[in-house]
Amino acid sequence: MNKVIVKINSKQKGSEENVVKMEAVANHHKKGDISYVIYKETNLVDKQETSTMLKIGKDFLALTRSGGVKQQQLFAKGKVSHSDYETPYGKLHMMVKTHRFDIISDVKHHIIKIDYALYINDSWQSDNELIIKIKPAN
Repeated sequence: MNKVIVKINSKQKGSEENVVKMEAVANHHKKGDISYVIYKETNLVDKQETSTMLKIGKDFLALTRSGGVKQQQLFAKGKVSHSDYETPYGKLHMMVKTHRFDIISDVKHHIIKIDYALYINDSWQSDNELIIKIKPAN
């Protein structure tokens, strides 16, 4: 397992534009053509810790969260995926329509760019741009 730095830049374009940036040290390993990136995040409001795993294939990203929140979401170009986003305060049904999914990789770096529409409880919430950069920690 290798240590990597994960930088996430998420832009939500709905009635307002919100940008969320996050950086974490993560564990990275490969099994065949699939990369796994695992890191922890802490909610700033209630200090709940969530473990996040990114499963990255050549044409998809599967996100799995457990702990403070629970969620499984798939991003693949042209695909629609459904999931439940569970928090201590309740559960939301989410649907994602992925419009763009690009991975730019070399030996050490991955840049994943995803554009998607987010629906919560069957109602359009926002159009989103997600950029994930993964590079060696050393």
